Amino acid sequence: MSSTANRFGPVHRQLAAYGESWKQDHAEAMACRDWEDAIAVGINIFRMLREREQAWRDQVFRGAVPFTDDDNLDHLARFGHWLDTTREFFADILPGLEKRFGAVEGIDELHRCAQLAAKVVLEWQPPRLSAAVGLRDMTLSPEAAAELDRLIEEAKTNPPPMPAGPLPREMSAEEFFALMRRPRP
Repeated sequence: MSSTANRFGPVHRQLAAYGESWKQDHAEAMACRDWEDAIAVGINIFRMLREREQAWRDQVFRGAVPFTDDDNLDHLARFGHWLDTTREFFADILPGLEKRFGAVEGIDELHRCAQLAAKVVLEWQPPRLSAAVGLRDMTLSPEAAAELDRLIEEAKTNPPPMPAGPLPREMSAEEFFALMRRPRP
């Protein structure tokens, strides 16, 4: 019997079926891996949204950027969009993945992110400018910076007057703390 005739024999058919069977399993495993990669991307996007939101809130608080309703709604909408997409994944895709593959890597972290995103959206408050002026960023115009430099130089050549009377005596930190601990009359 020739080897060409064996190509169509039962052993060759079984060999071909065997070769195809692992390819299907491999393709499914890779599909699951692709979804796990997508889950990891979703988690990282949520983290980036949080970092960007916090940076924006800090900038508004310090007065580095002005608060606008458009920015506020944009940040809130980003969380809403991420949450809608994630909820859609949970409802439409995750059940099939878990049925086919069992445990799906990263799903617990994605659930935690979704819970936090829901809380962020539900409890959203716009950022506010700090009431403490000292906590705000101060940006001087070139003219104001030049005036400040001039005043500093002028102060170096024109020191404040010495207080009237004798100079206070110098004391160590230990003496100072002991003096502060003594009861006052």
